[in-house]
This record gives sequence, structure tokens and C-alpha cells, in this order.
Amino acid sequence: MSLRLPLRGDKLATIISAYAPPMTISDAANDKLYKDLHALLETVPKEDKLIVLSGFNACVGTDHTAWQGVLDPHGLGCCNNSGLLILRT
Repeated sequence: MSLRLPLRGDKLATIISAYAPPMTISDAANDKLYKDLHALLETVPKEDKLIVLSGFNACVGTDHTAWQGVLDPHGLGCCNNSGLLILRT
């Protein structure tokens, strides 16, 4: 699900809400989920502020230098496989 909201001035924010089933789903279903998410993200205008709310059972870690423009320097924990999939999406 996605929603586009006006901000101050001429700016807009796109909010995406996504939920990933438990880690017990098949690889094919998991791949489809991330392909669908990637396709949705490609529709978001580059000038929009992007907010992704999710339940992916993922940790993206703190390596903001490797993921500049994606992570800020205030992350917690380490990165797991689900987190790496999200970062690559």
C-alpha cells in the first residue's frame, strides 16, 4: 500500500507500508515480495521524501558510509539477510 501526501511548499512524501510473511515462506514467494516492492519503489518520484514502514524481520545495521543516502548514522544492531535484501531493493 502506498500514499502520497503534500508537505510544506511544493514537496511531497510517499509513504509505503509493506509486510513480509515469516521467514518460513518459500524462496520464490520471498523473491516475488522483493520484486514487487522494487517495482513499487521505482514508481516513486525521485524528488519525493520516501518513508517505508515495514515488518520484514530485518535489521539493516549501522554502516551508513556503505549505504550513503539510504541509512543515516543513527542505526542500531547488525545487518541480517532480510536487511541486506531491503538495502539492495
